[in-house]
Amino acid sequence: MAEAATQPAVLVIGIGNALRHDDCVGLEVARRVRERAATSGIVVREHEGEAIGLLEIWDGADAVVLVDAVHSGAAPGTIHRIDASSAPVPAQLAGAHSTHAIGIGEAIELARVLERLPRQVIVYGIEGQRFEAGSGLSEAVAAAVAQLADSTLGEARALAEQGIS
Repeated sequence: MAEAATQPAVLVIGIGNALRHDDCVGLEVARRVRERAATSGIVVREHEGEAIGLLEIWDGADAVVLVDAVHSGAAPGTIHRIDASSAPVPAQLAGAHSTHAIGIGEAIELARVLERLPRQVIVYGIEGQRFEAGSGLSEAVAAAVAQLADSTLGEARALAEQGIS
């Protein structure tokens, strides 16, 4: 379990599965954000395990920006932004099509009930197209990665500037 004293105020977590095409987009975004956030006090992590593990990863953080692939029926490459700080993630984005047993929406709600949710939780979901076994992003998702990385880093910097602590 992370110690609150050593946890950053703002944490970016890229979620995904590197072996399921577009499901790895959160990991790719996290890598791009990490390259640019090194001196900003924002810590970036990658998470390939079950979403329930997020409760341990963000323990002690004041704000978290999550990035994950979603499958809601929107056009591939569509970027969704949800402020889950005080309201649930909408059902169509909550992980009903997650490749994990528990999606991030359910993990967020469990954390809320257990009073283990950071004060600020922003979720960026990018609409995926291919989730079967294999590597490489679909064209539409790959085309949106740079914009999603910019949005994620901008959100994390804004939270850090607000003095979340």
